[in-house]
Amino acid sequence: MAVSTPNLEVMDVLIEKLAFVRGIAEDQLRVEIGEGGGDLEIDSKAGQAVAALVEIALDMEGAIKPEDQNRRNLTSLWSLEQLIRTRQAESDAVNDG
Repeated sequence: MAVSTPNLEVMDVLIEKLAFVRGIAEDQLRVEIGEGGGDLEIDSKAGQAVAALVEIALDMEGAIKPEDQNRRNLTSLWSLEQLIRTRQAESDAVNDG
C-alpha cells in the first residue's frame, strides 16, 4: 500500500533521491532547482534510478509501469513528480474501492 501522508511530500523525496543519485548535497540541488525556475532537467537514466528509489521510499514498488519509463516522464523533476502523484492516486483509488 502506498504511503500518502501530507507530511511526506513527493518533491522532497524526489530531491533527496536525486541528490543521492548525483552524489551531491540536497541544498546544492535545491539551489539548482531554484536557478531553473522551480524545475530541473535530468538525464533519463538518472530519472529511472530516482523513480525506483522513490517507489521504495513511498512503499509503491511496481507502481511505475514499463510504459511510464520514457523521456517525457523521466527527464525533469516536475514530470517525475506528476507521474508519481498520478500513480499514488490510482493506488489510493484501488485501495479505497
